[in-house]
Amino acid sequence: MTNNNTLCLTIMFSIVLSAILLSTSISLNMISSVASAVKQQNQAIKSNINGNNDTNTNRNNKLAILTFGDTKESQFTTAKPILDKYGFKASFFITCNFVGHNKGELMEWTDILALQDDGQDIESKGMTHRNLVNLSSSDLDFEIGGSKRCLEDHGINSPTIFAVVHGNAWSNSTIIDTIAKYYSFADNGFADLLFLHCDGYTQQKSMPQTDCRTYTDDGKLTFANRYSIREESQNALDQNYLHDDQKIFSLFVEQVNSQLKYNKNGEVNAIPIVAYHSIDDSKSPASTDVNLFEAEMQYLYENGFSVIPMSDLGYDQNTNYFYIKH
Repeated sequence: MTNNNTLCLTIMFSIVLSAILLSTSISLNMISSVASAVKQQNQAIKSNINGNNDTNTNRNNKLAILTFGDTKESQFTTAKPILDKYGFKASFFITCNFVGHNKGELMEWTDILALQDDGQDIESKGMTHRNLVNLSSSDLDFEIGGSKRCLEDHGINSPTIFAVVHGNAWSNSTIIDTIAKYYSFADNGFADLLFLHCDGYTQQKSMPQTDCRTYTDDGKLTFANRYSIREESQNALDQNYLHDDQKIFSLFVEQVNSQLKYNKNGEVNAIPIVAYHSIDDSKSPASTDVNLFEAEMQYLYENGFSVIPMSDLGYDQNTNYFYIKH
């Protein structure tokens, strides 16, 4: 009788144990399946945000380049989270001797390195933010070449683009030649669009261009070349329209859509470049209101624009045309 009871208990225990193991296996499989589904969903969401660039470029050829100048801390604390929200990468132009000064107003090196680690583009805007016009040759080398070395010494990937303070050196061959010694490109001048063949500017009527060579065959500095990449200053609008955000937003929409008549049949010929400084609600001449910046980024995202950093521009020395690397 005892043996029978023991056998019964053993059988019952085996049945219960098998049921538990089966249940555990099912639960683990379910957990694994759910985790896999969540992972796939997150990857799809991330791809939808970050991968929109290639898709949108092929579908509608709407692009935008965003730049930030003067090393303002709000670019890191306020602008970056908004850029992250939409998966956008921009170009941040750093003035070396600004870094770490006026705590709460200007970025630290740790902020700049964090931007770089997150895939943002870090470029140069001189050592001291001086107007380059009328500087001596040695001072030009200090501002232009020295800032490249300064960024490299602080762990920044070697910059390839130099931003000219005030954007006023596009007609100065001495400054252009100095920039060309150290960099591949310069952010230098103002216009709604960058034309990849340098052939769409109304100011060129007296000396029309069909490509982006820096000098003509007879040695004249051209109006548009890789050392005079032109952008539209958002802060000029902030100042001109006294922070009338509704008006500024409509002008922003007009600018970024002005490329559409040039970008057709799967070919990109023009890209708007939008320049920012501080992103805060101080209403200062160099600031853009936070809600306006958010609205502009949301507009770009919801309307299928591919936002790329300026470092995604390449230059073909055979054709003397700009091109988009990615």
